[in-house]
Parts: sequence; structure tokens; C-alpha cells
Amino acid sequence: MNKKRYRNILKVLFMVNIIFILTVAGMGFRQEQMDKSIIADDIEMVKSVAGNVDKKVIPVGKTVGIYVNTKGILVIDTGEVTDLYGNTSTPAKNKLIKGDYITELNGTKIKTKKQLISSITDCGGETLNFVVERNSEKVNVKVEPVETGVDTYKIGIWVRDDLQGLGTVTYVQGNEFGALGHSITDTDTGELMKVSGGKLYMADIYGVEKGISGTPGEIEGMITYDTRNVVGDISGNKTYGIFGNITDEFREEISGEKSVEVASEDEVKLGRAQIQTFVSGEKKLYDINIVNVHKNKNGDKEMEIEVTDDDLISLTGGIVQGMSGSPIIQNGKLIGCVTHVFVDNPTRGYGIFIDRMMG
Repeated sequence: MNKKRYRNILKVLFMVNIIFILTVAGMGFRQEQMDKSIIADDIEMVKSVAGNVDKKVIPVGKTVGIYVNTKGILVIDTGEVTDLYGNTSTPAKNKLIKGDYITELNGTKIKTKKQLISSITDCGGETLNFVVERNSEKVNVKVEPVETGVDTYKIGIWVRDDLQGLGTVTYVQGNEFGALGHSITDTDTGELMKVSGGKLYMADIYGVEKGISGTPGEIEGMITYDTRNVVGDISGNKTYGIFGNITDEFREEISGEKSVEVASEDEVKLGRAQIQTFVSGEKKLYDINIVNVHKNKNGDKEMEIEVTDDDLISLTGGIVQGMSGSPIIQNGKLIGCVTHVFVDNPTRGYGIFIDRMMG
């Protein structure tokens, strides 16, 4: 074999070897990419599964006593006072304003309505220096008290400190709860109450006043405000509910209840659904229809619902006060909760979507 032919054979073998190496390397690269893709898919699957777990909650429907503490003393209105000589005046008018929260008086933190009234009554005629929260800002206000009796002073304000009533727990997720489906607002100002905290209490339900056209019904019950009856701590009052943490005792009480998935807004369909409530004394599901979906005053979607269950209509007339927060279930998923009743037709009302409430 001549040298020239030998060199040509070596070149061919060298090229074949290079091609082989590149081919094997390419196969390895593609395999690595496939492995990465499979791993990525597995990660997404885990994320998806984890997401579904995170979105599972226990629908409750239990009626509880609600007690909230305001963040300061709420000014409801101002008015006239009459002094020792029969003269009338309005010392607080245009100084303390409806919706103000009084937090301090003469450098002292004010925590209760009783403390505020006592401080004003016994002020000795000295100028009263208030610190109030107004539109999320701190404002200093001075008011001159009026002597209405011997060493007794007033400034002509109506105030409120705490609120209490009945409502329904919508769901529990871990140790957290959501209830009511709407905010706690002051009946006089119409404003969302700024709360510093509060408690959920066990409630003894002894009856229901049925709703009729023009008169909303209500759940009738008794709340004993005792530490032994506390089932939760309220930490927030928001547009679509009150929120906080449940006690270990309450968690144990519902430990046998099944978790369900939380439905997204686009999964909710017009037609048949159910309300879960303990209004009869035990947990029951009652049939309703979702008849419409439209926007509320906040610009968010809400459901218009109609009670079709004869048993619930016979028991309550439909939706009554105290049922706000009752879970709405469709196709085995929690889709929302009851929020309001139509005054002229207690079989109809509104419900908020659960993802809006939890959002």
C-alpha cells in the first residue's frame, strides 16, 4: 500500500470517528434535555397538586357569636348640650366628625366607651385634646366642654366601641377561618368598622324568626361571652368577610368533616347548587338555584340566588339574618357563600364567589 493511499484511509477513519463522537454527544444532549423536560413536568405536576391541596378547605356553616373590638371609639354623630343656665350649644360640631375613631384624650389612650365618657365628665372644664383617626390619618382636635351639672361636663357626641351579633363560619383552612362573606359595617355610618381584634363564641340557637316580604327574618340565639366559649380569634375585617384563627377545640369539633376543592369563578354555573347550614340544629344541605351573575357596588361579580328547598323555606322562609357566610356548594366544590337577602322576597338573595372572599 503506497503512502498516499494509506493517508487517505486514515483521514476517512478519523472523520468517521468524529461523526460518531458528535452523534453520541448529540444523543446524550437530547436525552439530557428530555430528562430535564420530564423533571420540569414532574415539578409542575407537584406544584399543581400542591396548589390543589392549598385550595382545599372545610365548608362549615355553623352559626357563631361574633364580638369585635373597634380600633378606638367610633364617633356616630354630634348634637346639642344644655348648660347649667339652660343655654344650648354644639361644642363638638365640625370638630369631631361622624366616622372618626377617638384613640387618645389628653395624652391617654382610650380603649373603652366607658373610659371616654368618664374622662369627659370629670375633665373639670379643661380643654379636651383628642387624637382621632380620620381617613387613615391621625388628626388632633380640641373641644371645649360644657358644664351641664355641678362639676359634670359633656361635649355632645354619640359614640360606639364594640359590636356583637350572630354570623356563620364559611370555611376553615388549616387553623384559619373565613366568615360572613361581607364586612362588619357600622349601622349608623355605613362604614367598614376598623377593628383591633375580636372573638368567635359558641352560640346556643333556640329558634328562627321566619322572613316575610318586607321583614327579614333572623336566627334567634344566645351568646355567653365567656372565655370557655371562645372558638376563634378575629384578626381582620375586610370587604368580603371577617378572618382569623380557630381554637384547638373548634378544630377538633370539625376534624371529621371532609375537605373540598375551592372552585374558581369561571367554574360556577347558573342552575342548581346547595347551601350548607346548621340552622335546623344539625348540618344539612338545602337546594338553591343560581339565577344570575352580575356586578355589585364594588365592581365585583356576585351571584343572585333563589332558595328552592321546601324544608328550608318552611323552617326560615328562605334566607334570614345570621345565615350570612353559609357555604354554597356546587358539583362538590365550595363556590361561595350567602351574603344578603332580598327584603321584599326572603327566598332570594346574594352570594359572593369564594375566590373573591379568599383573595
